Amino acid sequence: MSQSKLISLIVQNYVETSKCFHIISKDGITTDQFAIAHSDPLFVNSSISIRQLRIQVPSILRTVSIAKNLDYYQNKICHEIPSIPDIEQIKSILQKLRIIIITLFLKLNKLMVEKNMNIPLEYDKYLVDWNKYSEQVLMATSTILIGYQQGRPEEKTLDTLEETLDYLDISMSLIDEKISYLY
Repeated sequence: MSQSKLISLIVQNYVETSKCFHIISKDGITTDQFAIAHSDPLFVNSSISIRQLRIQVPSILRTVSIAKNLDYYQNKICHEIPSIPDIEQIKSILQKLRIIIITLFLKLNKLMVEKNMNIPLEYDKYLVDWNKYSEQVLMATSTILIGYQQGRPEEKTLDTLEETLDYLDISMSLIDEKISYLY
């Protein structure tokens, strides 16, 4: 599937409809399993045993921590969006962040389903990359959302995500194009 089609589907399925949901069903922190059990056209139900993997794939612990926080923020943004007037720039910035977060989760979901966990070092490398870029998004999201809630918008922070967008093979102009009709 092309990245343009993927972003279109994210906008249609989650942004346009203001469909709020948690992506993670088991967080791997308070449970032995990390699971994405969100059945829809984009996500595939998947789970991994953290207890079994944490020794062989050390980055998995950081992955579940980042994922839990990103899931919290994407859901919080979704619930915040309806109360923000369309004319405020922060609304589209928060929507862009949510799209990026969902795209990161789709990449993680694909790693969970397709990559061979029987080769721990290779799997760990994929997760190290995901962690690096997801952490950048987590930091930007928390800065922007908290700044907005405190009346100090931090809109320029979005500019720091170019590497993450490259990792996801998408661009901000593509996201802008796909959400332009919403506002």
